[in-house]
Amino acid sequence: MDIKAELISIGNELLSGRTLNSHGQDLGAALAAIGLELARDTTVPDEPSTIQSAVSEALERTGLVFVSGGLGPTVDDITRDALATLFHREIVLHRPTVEHLQDWYEKRGRKITPAGERQALVLDQAAVLPNSVGAAPGERLDLPEGRTVFVLPGPPNEFNAILNEEILPWLRSRYADARPRLVRIVQTRGIGESDIVTLLDNDGFSPADVSLGFYPAMGRVEIRLTARPGMTGQVDRAEQRLRRLLRDYLEEDE
Repeated sequence: MDIKAELISIGNELLSGRTLNSHGQDLGAALAAIGLELARDTTVPDEPSTIQSAVSEALERTGLVFVSGGLGPTVDDITRDALATLFHREIVLHRPTVEHLQDWYEKRGRKITPAGERQALVLDQAAVLPNSVGAAPGERLDLPEGRTVFVLPGPPNEFNAILNEEILPWLRSRYADARPRLVRIVQTRGIGESDIVTLLDNDGFSPADVSLGFYPAMGRVEIRLTARPGMTGQVDRAEQRLRRLLRDYLEEDE
């Protein structure tokens, strides 16, 4: 089962370099752990037409899209408005979220303002996903042909809280047959990436149904062997052969 997802992160602050965007790393790892794949990570500015085109194009490629950012109380938080126009939905006030926000502000010695209450606005017919660590909730939009769009706030702690508490359980249920890909790691030291590739090419090392990834860092090269579930034998054989070829450079042998 190959289920691919796309992430669209929204915010001028991400593109300017002011804010580090960690969503792709967090989402990619979370999806891989349950057998899904993050196939594309796109960052766009706070522009309604750009947001709309990015989401539309993603939905043409996949039926599972994550959109993050732009759900706060300020004038540049325009994600919900852009999506409401794109999907021809009204924006409605979600009363349970208003109550959550009132409590959230009171615990911080503040009183909710009309701007703060704006964070309780959601798209009509959306499944509202509670935000246990922040203000604005997430949303799940169920679209025709089994497509789904998740809308999440931008702060990483809020993004990950909703992802882990609300979205991943839903995905595990929906894609119950999905299985994580098989991954084996071989660590080397004292040999460069290009020398490893040359050695493998000279030996004709090209295992069927097993993908290779090379990740150099600080005098070491990590080699990842990846395969579909059910191909344990192929991965075992590829790993054993790779370790024989690189036996003089295996880090664990030192």
